[in-house]
Amino acid sequence: MSRGRVVWDLPQEILCHIHSLLPLQDAARAACVSRGFLQFWRCYSKLVLNHRTLGLTDMQFVRREINFMDKVDQILENHHNNGVLVEILELEYPPSRSIKPCYLDRWLQITVKPGIKQLDLSMCVTGPEEENYNFPCSVLSNGAAASSIQSLCLSACSIHPTSTLGVLRKLTSLHLNLVHTTEEGLGNLLSKSFALERLDLWFCRGINCLRIPSMMQNLKFLEIIECQRLKVVEINASNLCFLHCVGGDNLREISARNSSQLKNVTLSSVLLSYAHAWLPSIARNAESLTLCCPTKNVNISSMPSNLLHLKKLDIELSRPTMAAFCTSYDVFSLLSFIDASPVLDSFILTVEKNALKDDLDMGDENNKYLGRKLERRHVCLRRVDIMGFCASKSLVELTIHILENAPSLENLILDTIYGYNRCLDTFHKCTTSTKIIQCSPLSRADLARARRAVKVAGRYIVGRVPSSVQLEILDPCNRCNTGEW
Repeated sequence: MSRGRVVWDLPQEILCHIHSLLPLQDAARAACVSRGFLQFWRCYSKLVLNHRTLGLTDMQFVRREINFMDKVDQILENHHNNGVLVEILELEYPPSRSIKPCYLDRWLQITVKPGIKQLDLSMCVTGPEEENYNFPCSVLSNGAAASSIQSLCLSACSIHPTSTLGVLRKLTSLHLNLVHTTEEGLGNLLSKSFALERLDLWFCRGINCLRIPSMMQNLKFLEIIECQRLKVVEINASNLCFLHCVGGDNLREISARNSSQLKNVTLSSVLLSYAHAWLPSIARNAESLTLCCPTKNVNISSMPSNLLHLKKLDIELSRPTMAAFCTSYDVFSLLSFIDASPVLDSFILTVEKNALKDDLDMGDENNKYLGRKLERRHVCLRRVDIMGFCASKSLVELTIHILENAPSLENLILDTIYGYNRCLDTFHKCTTSTKIIQCSPLSRADLARARRAVKVAGRYIVGRVPSSVQLEILDPCNRCNTGEW
């Protein structure tokens, strides 16, 4: 008996399941060469429709759009006419100067039916913003359809839910990217999504205030990326575990109630003074904290309350927007974050290129710059990495303070180049004898700055390192970098 015959002797439900596991293109090809698989294709429930899966990548711009609409229309109409349930629809509209709302509306109306589990709708429109597609919330007003959907992802469109929206009982993941909505519309959507576990808001316009209500007890992951008009974020989700916020220009306040489960917090593109003020509310129970902030001279006093559970602290200092040159920033002030973290185990400080000025006077034999002495002990701190270490007076002072006040310190890494890609790995200099693989090239200015940082480390830090601490100073690779450009 042939192998093919053995396959077709399998029960129909097993063959159908095998076919359903195939990617869309393979499932379609199998249907073309096998009458048996053709009947399974007609009830194929996972549709990933884009110009790649539909074989349109080699077509011209205009022809691609026309063929895309024809093929998608045919596939969805066939499924609808044959009464086939679509469980997953991933629809990526190809680049276009305008969209055809009548097509999209009809596709959604015949596809979003009871039993649908996942809907991903991604627009790629090259026309004016006001021509963005307006998602028809009416398709989710059907209670049965709304209650079956588990994941909703919308990109580059508008959505304005009203109170007529059906209850999204099973919706666990909501992703809005480049979506225009309002505070009221988003509130209506969230009020019907009490099972939500993950919420992503990326570059969403029109939201001034984001309120996460207490009814969202299942929410564990919240990500907010540059929602430019957003001013205030208020969180009252008792089981939230992860918060990642990249602030827009207007963000002024983030607060959280019932944040006992919030263990991982990341704040980017916000002033350190703002982060300093928000942390007692949002990070009082955090175990991991990441801050990515511009080096603006602002006063950072001691924390009003301690971060009693914080074990891992990452701070990245970036050059302020529109700043043409390196800035003089008192890195020693970051000590307030370390002081507020009595069980801190790991501290990683990343200094972006041109974020700090080389202001340590190498000719000063009295070391008058290194005079700040504070009696503060960091008894749990075991590892410190400073990426982009440079000849900054306050940065050297901070490093010395840690060495003298962290009795449990085991490892100290000083990497003199920010974002430097060495040819073997991130942390070790190249040792190969050929030039087949090279490190990232450095300009003369960058190479000179790195070599100055190495000298500073040798003069002010090496002699203060206890024998129990493993020190590693990472300088540029001399074989790959000669400073010739």
